Amino acid sequence: WHQKAIAGTPEWDEGRAAQTAGGSYRKEMKECYKAYERSLGHWKDNPVVLNNYAYFLSIEGRDLERALSMASRVTALEDDNPTYLDTYAWVLYKLGRTDEAKKILQRAVVLDGQRSPALLAHYGDILYALGERFMAEIYWRQALEKGYSAELIEPRMQQAANPEPEAKKR
Repeated sequence: WHQKAIAGTPEWDEGRAAQTAGGSYRKEMKECYKAYERSLGHWKDNPVVLNNYAYFLSIEGRDLERALSMASRVTALEDDNPTYLDTYAWVLYKLGRTDEAKKILQRAVVLDGQRSPALLAHYGDILYALGERFMAEIYWRQALEKGYSAELIEPRMQQAANPEPEAKKR
């Protein structure tokens, strides 16, 4: 589990948490969180552990203030890493601090050279949350072109194309 905590899960996507919320995923993540805690006990400023721990907490919507603290610490240690900036922005987004998240993720996308499909997808999500549907769709399409899961992007694009009328939202 320590190696998982250090390396993260390369095939991770946001849909996994929702799809397996009750089964083995919960047990695996509980063990992974324990490994993150042990790792931080040995090296409290381990950027990989801080970043991955913060990201997984944000995906689950758990302990977001702690996730923010960890993500903030990582960007203080390495402020030009697009992946770390993405995590920081994603935690801010989950906390409802969307304007801040947009600014940080803009920087991450530029630093990354628009190579990471996950960054592009996250940026699209943030733009959509800010009501910038057209731009959100552009970034979602770029994420798809770069290999992001169509299974995860297509529902977002359909929602953007067919938003609920205001009366139904209330």
